[in-house]
Amino acid sequence: MQTDADRLYTGQFFQVFAATGLFMSGVALQFHFGQYIGYLGHDVETLGLLLSISTLGTLLIRLQLGRWIDRFGCKPTWLAGTLVVAVSVAAMQFAERLWLIGTLRTISQMAIASVMTTVAVFAAQIAPAGRRAESIGTMGLAGFLGMIVGSSLGDEIFSGDTDSILAYRVFFSAGAVCSLLAGLVMLFIASPADKAADDPQVTPPALPGESAGATLRVIRDHWPGAILVVGVVFSMVFCMQLSFLERLAEQRGFKDIKVFFLVYGPTAITLRIIFRRLPQRLGRTRTVLGGLLLLAVGILCLTGVQTQAQLVLPGLIMGAGHCFVFPSMVDLAAERLPPRHRGTGTSLIMAAGDLGLLIGFAGLGGLIDALGFDVALAALSSTVLAGATILGWCRRDAVFFRTRRQGGQSEPRP
Repeated sequence: MQTDADRLYTGQFFQVFAATGLFMSGVALQFHFGQYIGYLGHDVETLGLLLSISTLGTLLIRLQLGRWIDRFGCKPTWLAGTLVVAVSVAAMQFAERLWLIGTLRTISQMAIASVMTTVAVFAAQIAPAGRRAESIGTMGLAGFLGMIVGSSLGDEIFSGDTDSILAYRVFFSAGAVCSLLAGLVMLFIASPADKAADDPQVTPPALPGESAGATLRVIRDHWPGAILVVGVVFSMVFCMQLSFLERLAEQRGFKDIKVFFLVYGPTAITLRIIFRRLPQRLGRTRTVLGGLLLLAVGILCLTGVQTQAQLVLPGLIMGAGHCFVFPSMVDLAAERLPPRHRGTGTSLIMAAGDLGLLIGFAGLGGLIDALGFDVALAALSSTVLAGATILGWCRRDAVFFRTRRQGGQSEPRP
């Protein structure tokens, strides 16, 4: 019989789920950010450099961000992040100079990073020990739903006159409203730390007096290793979806990209529900490797896309890949650190993702302008396969041999 300590899907879980969906709707709206840069007269390479610079700011605060979550808890970090996102995104509609756009974009990306890291930590903290990857994965469904809503809303906003500033006013304002609504929902949610004394499944926050040097020593002693490489290549893939997919469609004669996300999101949602226990049964490393192979194939499928309808196949394959990679990747990285440093551990894998965005935005932008989309997509697919090879070799015991169960999940002996 299932006890209260074994329950995952509680009212608190679904409140966070709703808040995450709202927030991700606003984030997904920004998939069309490149149109604003094009409206101002700049090319794809400029867009890539701008996005890379904004990601650099996020990378620089990752260590401190993890320490904030460990010290202050999920809820305060979430509320501060959603407020900053709302203000910076709303202000962007009035910015025309690249330095100001870059500054506001950097601030918003840093705040988005704080919120998304908080979501992963929250999902892990409220889950029974053996169901953390499942909890992170199921919470990620809210992100997929938000992705569908946000990208579709963006398509609607830009379905009319894109030469008028009014479309961009609505675009940025809608993103700010989504963030504010997400903060409002979270305001009424109890933080996991509030229940730590009563619930043995909830991990208490780290001691507030810990120095940055002590945190760095913990990271050094519990370095996650090859899974961080996966974080880098996974985010490089996300660069294509975030900004360059819309430009690919424009270059090939069709502007509407929502069909990709209308397939991508439901595929990931359906498979994540069906295979929610896969990390426990198959092992998280094998699950990640399978997802990476699917992503590599899906990227190659994008090279042949010439119409909106042809986005369906890569959307299906890449949605499946995302579904399998993300939750197990985050849990493998975060579990390496002691429980009270879970915020720092989660932030570390997110920092690897930031590095991937930094490389991906600048590298793909330059490669697309110089050699075209097909070459850039082939290079990206090869990079994903290289990441899978590195992970498979470094964690070969988890791939090829029988394992014992640790924390309720199948992984090799340390």
